[in-house]
Amino acid sequence: ILEEAGYSPANALLIGAKDETLQAGCEAGLAVAAMKNPEFPGQSYEAADILIEGFEEVDFFFLERIYQRKHGIPWRVIETERCYLREMTLEDLDELYEIYGEEGIADYIEPLYERQEEEIYTKAYIQNMYGYYGYGMWLVFDRFTDKMIGRAGLNNQEIEGEIILEMGYLIRNEYQNQGYATEVCKAILDYAAEALEFPCVYCLVDSENEKSICFLRKMKFEAAGEVFLQGKKMKRYVYFL
Repeated sequence: ILEEAGYSPANALLIGAKDETLQAGCEAGLAVAAMKNPEFPGQSYEAADILIEGFEEVDFFFLERIYQRKHGIPWRVIETERCYLREMTLEDLDELYEIYGEEGIADYIEPLYERQEEEIYTKAYIQNMYGYYGYGMWLVFDRFTDKMIGRAGLNNQEIEGEIILEMGYLIRNEYQNQGYATEVCKAILDYAAEALEFPCVYCLVDSENEKSICFLRKMKFEAAGEVFLQGKKMKRYVYFL
């Protein structure tokens, strides 16, 4: 039917309420969303990429993201005046290595792994973090040139038996001291307040990283003690949403 209408499975999304319909769509390579319908009880929805509870949550962007996730297209998550943040792909690694190789960038953060290990880690991160939670560490791009200028976003971190929401950020050298970090991090905090169910966002900073500590104070983060993480003493800052 799709081919007769001039479409391919790669250009379509199916919404169905019955398992047999959902399974047929899955086998055809379609992005598949299940919609609960009381007229068809007892459905498992196992073939669907997502289960939709009601139409109030459905709009174009919601459906577009189901389609993108099915076909491995990275989400463009946040836009600011000068930047946009999107999910990373394996194709971004060359430029990411370039940024991490700049002087001073990795002084207080974990470096990237060796290439093969980093590719394995990135594949798992895309599937498990982006795919399950819908957020994570994103890449930052200049809106006008599409140049990658950094990395920023949100991760889940376990501290003293508690899962917290942690913000991380880095901006490449030529874009520093121009307000980009402030612009991007404000947008991330707004996103966390609107889209996520956490009461606050934390930042964990190396106790010797005075530049980041000053930045967090400027961003109205409050000091919340210290914690040891991976053998390092880190200062903990919190921003209440």
